[in-house]
Amino acid sequence: MGHIVFAAPSIRRFHLHHRLRRDLLRRGHRVSILCTERTRFTFWREQVSDVDLIVPSPRDNHPDPRIAPLVNAAQPDEQRDLARLATPVLRWLEREQPDLVLFHEERSTTAACIQFAARTVGSRVLWTGPGLLPHTLQIDDRGLDADAKIRRWTAKDYRVVKPNQTLLQASLTHALSGSEPLALPRPGLRVPLLRRRIGDALSYALRGKFHAAMTAMHAWRTPFETDWAGSLRTPNLDLKAAFVCVLLQHEDDPRIVHDANAAPDAHALIARAVAAANTIAPDCEVVAVLPGRVTEAQMGVKQLAGRHAHRVRLAPLGCAAAIAATASVTITINHAMATVALLAGAPVVHLGRALYELPGVTTHTSLEDLPEAVRAAQTTNRPALRQRFLTFLLQHGHVWCSQTAANHNGMLGLVQAVEQCLLGDAECNTRPLPYRPGPTWPLAMQ
Repeated sequence: MGHIVFAAPSIRRFHLHHRLRRDLLRRGHRVSILCTERTRFTFWREQVSDVDLIVPSPRDNHPDPRIAPLVNAAQPDEQRDLARLATPVLRWLEREQPDLVLFHEERSTTAACIQFAARTVGSRVLWTGPGLLPHTLQIDDRGLDADAKIRRWTAKDYRVVKPNQTLLQASLTHALSGSEPLALPRPGLRVPLLRRRIGDALSYALRGKFHAAMTAMHAWRTPFETDWAGSLRTPNLDLKAAFVCVLLQHEDDPRIVHDANAAPDAHALIARAVAAANTIAPDCEVVAVLPGRVTEAQMGVKQLAGRHAHRVRLAPLGCAAAIAATASVTITINHAMATVALLAGAPVVHLGRALYELPGVTTHTSLEDLPEAVRAAQTTNRPALRQRFLTFLLQHGHVWCSQTAANHNGMLGLVQAVEQCLLGDAECNTRPLPYRPGPTWPLAMQ
């Protein structure tokens, strides 16, 4: 069996990592945890035994020549810390010789450093992160969202994919219903010793990292925090009239930070969406879905589109799936819920890079060209390509496992994906797992 390393795992996803680690150990693998922050190391070594800490070392200002290309490509303000971290990471990986390095969710400079070092020593790499549909994980051996390998493919690469209509219909129903998986029991958690947490806080404070110092004392509580997604709601819309859906995102959304250059703010996007709506009908309304924990008052609804504000309505995040599925066009930077519009057969126009980006399936444009892009998206329809693309994306590019409420089938899929990357399909098929791609409901009813 293989040696698998969880690279820089967050405390927040402890329950997912802990269960995955336990299932991999049962399958005969060795699992290690590599931390690059003191707070995480303090937490994880209280939970499991095979944990190591690597921190930037002032003695390693000159990185190993094999790591130099990564350091030189980093931002100037990141190069010094990256140079001090890269060499210790490379030494640790050379000593441990892991077969697979697993990353989850966090697309950081530190993660990029570990990934580069892992490939340098010949270890395989696997990324998992929040999927495009609720309670799913995207999975790729290159990265998440715009960094994923699937984005390098073209329409002709999907000619061999047979559309799975049952999966696509079940996926749409799953998103619209807001169904929750029957989660497995959560493992127990041991609170790190107070003296160690105080030591971490002092260490951060002495280095001028005051925010990290303030959070070090209570970071162990984050696994109990819930991801706010908004309760599912049915919007009060006149479905007889055409309307445009705009999916808004927080400016600190990871997909905005990493995959959108100079992303427009909500006011600019909605104002331009009103102009784009005129290409559908003169009085076509715009329904903007707010990000989580944002109210209409905070968005300033009266100032959203100037004199066109009477044509703009705001909806909470819980309405996103229903609005995207029934809109004439969905406009976004790169919101994951645009996938629901694709499942419903509606055009999607996006301004940033996205995992679902594929010419013929979605339309990529700029803020200035948004009206013309919406007009073009109305006349461009390739349903066969869209169905083949979505089938591959949801059947092979995703695992139907929730990172907050993992169920039995989802964990089987995640373990299977890890073993396929580690062992290859041929050897993995000798130890098959009864995983079924798709949501628990409604596929479970068939």
